[in-house]
Amino acid sequence: MAGSELLGPLGAFKTNLLDLRQRRQEIISTNIANVDTPGYKANRLEFEAELRAAMPSMDELPMARTSSSHMPTPYGPHVEGELQTVENTLLKGDGNSVNLEQEMAQQSANQLLYNYAAQSLNGQINALRMAISGGDGSGR
Repeated sequence: MAGSELLGPLGAFKTNLLDLRQRRQEIISTNIANVDTPGYKANRLEFEAELRAAMPSMDELPMARTSSSHMPTPYGPHVEGELQTVENTLLKGDGNSVNLEQEMAQQSANQLLYNYAAQSLNGQINALRMAISGGDGSGR
């Protein structure tokens, strides 16, 4: 997201999280589309442990930029996640490892978590907008 450096490390973290959730949604949709494709192996995007390790610490005080010449505190490593193949082919005899009920449940959960992250980032952007506009929320 362009300009996410204005939101600091937490904003960059949320932007990274939204990107990962979007990628996961695309992978789940592909799995669902291939539910009847013989030999298709479902995929999963795993990123939670990696993201947890990269999350900005809430216990430490953030560094303040007291001068425009100071470098902004960057968000830690950009998390990419790991694409894994699901090998469970016991449910069907055609080698397909897609479990439609599981995929639909994961799609719903991922969508809810995406919406939550988007609302959180939007709240942070609105707070910044209000600070810039002088606190009246009008943006003028």
